[in-house]
Amino acid sequence: MVSLLLHAQAAYDFMETNSDGIRIYYKIIDAANHHVEVTNGDGGLMNPPIVDPYRDQLRTLNLTVFRVPATVEHVGITYQVKAIGIMGLFYIADDNIVDVELPEGLTTIKERAFEVTYTLRKINFPSTLTSIGKGAFHAAGSWGIYGTPPFYQTYDLSQTQITELDEVFGYLQWSIEKIIYPETLKTLKGSSTGGSSNQSDHLLSVTIPAAVEMVGHFDGPNLNTIYMHPFVAPAFDQGASGNLGINSTATIYVPVDATFNYETATGAATPWTAYVGKYREEVNIGPTGYTTYYLENENFLVPAGCTAYIITGVTPSGSITTPDQAVVKAFGAGKIIPKQTGFILQGTPNSTVIYQANVTGTEENVTGNLLVGTATEQEISGAGYKYYILSNSGDQGLGFYKQGTRAGASIKLKPHRAGLRLPAAIARAKRFIVDFDAAREEAETTGIRGIRPTGQPKDNAIYDLQGRRVTRPTRGIYIVNGKKVIINQ
Repeated sequence: MVSLLLHAQAAYDFMETNSDGIRIYYKIIDAANHHVEVTNGDGGLMNPPIVDPYRDQLRTLNLTVFRVPATVEHVGITYQVKAIGIMGLFYIADDNIVDVELPEGLTTIKERAFEVTYTLRKINFPSTLTSIGKGAFHAAGSWGIYGTPPFYQTYDLSQTQITELDEVFGYLQWSIEKIIYPETLKTLKGSSTGGSSNQSDHLLSVTIPAAVEMVGHFDGPNLNTIYMHPFVAPAFDQGASGNLGINSTATIYVPVDATFNYETATGAATPWTAYVGKYREEVNIGPTGYTTYYLENENFLVPAGCTAYIITGVTPSGSITTPDQAVVKAFGAGKIIPKQTGFILQGTPNSTVIYQANVTGTEENVTGNLLVGTATEQEISGAGYKYYILSNSGDQGLGFYKQGTRAGASIKLKPHRAGLRLPAAIARAKRFIVDFDAAREEAETTGIRGIRPTGQPKDNAIYDLQGRRVTRPTRGIYIVNGKKVIINQ
């Protein structure tokens, strides 16, 4: 009897009811600052059995929500609730569904805090949260799949300040549908998807934030989409000889120019090299259907539905009234553009193009390319040249323009973009046409790459997009010989 009394006295410091009438037990963790943690009738201990279980209280009160207050009053003192203690909300639901509301100001969820709360349906994570202990959600919510109707969990940690997670969801995670990690996260141990066995078949994708330096296994029978935002392949917590456990059917999306880093990773990141050919990168195509592009570390495989172009010169038209014509080389789907090549990519307007990089195969000849690019935001200039950017500038339409007030002396490019660098002698000439259609058709019909259309157009008359003949065109898109072309000056 004395032993039981001493145990009970050490289990918690006081009890107060919340706004729903639930008796919540608290332990003081910082008396000077009046900080407490939520525990249970036995202070998180299992022996002797829990006194006044929260599960029974929820049933008796017919409640489906467990609200943890931000502050609690006790004997005239206001305490701030800072943590959920070890096993503090252990097994608070099995056949009774429960949602948990956590307050702003809470910083810590300790080990096994929500363990085997089998029918945990939903929980919020406050922005002040900095730590979740190992196994805090072991098997929590796992019975959702058996509910009528079934339910699945989204664990949204995106607003928290957490930097490390170590198998916080444990295992038996049959009902997880989505995990959203915070951008502050640096370390994932044990599992990158919350569990090490019996993982949910409803977890279809996961995104690993850019700051992550270490990952664990990627568990999930249907986890076939993995977004890796780190530019450098993270270390694997099992070391160089470990197996990341990524499905053979999975696609791994990495940042622009990062496929090379993953496919050639070394040290503890070596396991990423097992997935050569699984990596994909993405580029957005704007409303015009064209964008410039540049990769520093890897080549570029032109994807289906796209065409890549380079410009190698300008051919005089022989007529004062007719614009000169840019020499355009087109590369269709399946062609490989070498690394460190500026090029123009054509695709479906307002689409995201998925492509492979760092591939094996014969690369195209891009000798004489006048497009220059950069992997980082950079200003490019040089004596004897004029510089232009591809832009859709107001009513003049898509074309190569001098940038701002730079007067062609330089251009400032965003990362992985390209601009046109012309020798000053060419740049001083009259307007010129950039005929992408002709270059593409030539590549498609003859299979000869890099040969500009032979001969001069039969008519050379220039029309605007409304069909009106134009004698003094400005920059923009026009119709010449039935084809859309870009005219620059």
